[in-house]
Amino acid sequence: MADQELDAFPFPLQPDEFGTSFRQHQRRRAECPLGEVALPSGDAAHLVVAYEDVARVLRDRRFSRNLRYPGAPRMVREADMNDNPDAIINHDPPEHGRFRQVIQGAFSPSREARWRPIVQGIVDGLLDQVAAAGPPSDLVADFAGVLPISVMCALVGVPATDWQLFHDWTAVFFAVDPAALEERLRANREFLAYIRAFLEQRRKEPGEDLVDLLVAARDTDGKLSEGELVQLVSALLIGGQENTASSLARGVLALLRFPDQWAALCAEPGLTGPAVEEVLRFEVPSEGAFLRVTTEEVALSAGAVAAGRAVQVSVPAANRDPGVFPDPERFDIHRTANPHLTFGLGAHFCPGAPLARLELALALRGLADRFPGLRPAIAPDEVRYGEGNLIHPLLSLPVTW
Repeated sequence: MADQELDAFPFPLQPDEFGTSFRQHQRRRAECPLGEVALPSGDAAHLVVAYEDVARVLRDRRFSRNLRYPGAPRMVREADMNDNPDAIINHDPPEHGRFRQVIQGAFSPSREARWRPIVQGIVDGLLDQVAAAGPPSDLVADFAGVLPISVMCALVGVPATDWQLFHDWTAVFFAVDPAALEERLRANREFLAYIRAFLEQRRKEPGEDLVDLLVAARDTDGKLSEGELVQLVSALLIGGQENTASSLARGVLALLRFPDQWAALCAEPGLTGPAVEEVLRFEVPSEGAFLRVTTEEVALSAGAVAAGRAVQVSVPAANRDPGVFPDPERFDIHRTANPHLTFGLGAHFCPGAPLARLELALALRGLADRFPGLRPAIAPDEVRYGEGNLIHPLLSLPVTW
């Protein structure tokens, strides 16, 4: 696609039916697999859609996350999270490894035995409330939108009563509308002030939560600066909750849209794991991954990318690449080979992946066991998705049983 046709594909891509830009992805795969898009900032970026190329961008160190130099391409024109030198997402190896070592210890899969009863208790409590209130229920407001932030508050040690604050701040942080600048700045000030006060309190009254491991990395081991500690705790509370909540709500809708899939999950508990992976493949709520810039020319299967060019990958497009996933537009919880890229690859692979998988598994299993007769209370094509930001969450999901 010629550069002058940028406006044909403004970014973020707006969703087609059911919250995914699959028609635009199909067209780009066929016509311009390395074509450019106009970012909200006005800068141009190559949008990479083929699975092989997305995987290369995610793991190749020549695609840098350092966007803090003068003239660097930007997602939005105003200051945003990409400007922060203390944030783990803005560092490349080998410096990134120092952050990674700290946070991987906090999110080690070996900690699942401690996480499981906490997550299970929150799932059960929320489903108890859904059952007690009776149908109809909005599974976004009553369950999916509450579960991930409630879990993270419990694991970090933040008062559960404050979950709504984090939910509201997250919605503001992912906005790309220039008109939202003042709101983003206000939310950022409030959020960081909260985190600093929380850390001060935990130093006075330490516990055994995830935050205490990070405080020890700062105060005892000297592995973090104070600014880096604040940013890591911020990332814990903000990073995964919106994506996990959106994937859960969208995944439940996908299961209910295909009653044979929902019936199979209800009948066979052994399908819970494969169902989680198919939800993660099929229902990516954003284009996925942060903007990168090339440090030198790199050859991809779709063509060469010159040094200094901005590159944005489309994870949902990669996850529906017919060269990797047979019949990719079919939602199938019996799918065996499912190498989706939803959690990334390489140095920036999502450290919270084990926790997100656990939350999705316990949530889907809980719904299937408690509400086998679950069904949409409105026509599936009447559901609405958020627009105008980097994530397209399901706004509500009325269900009955």
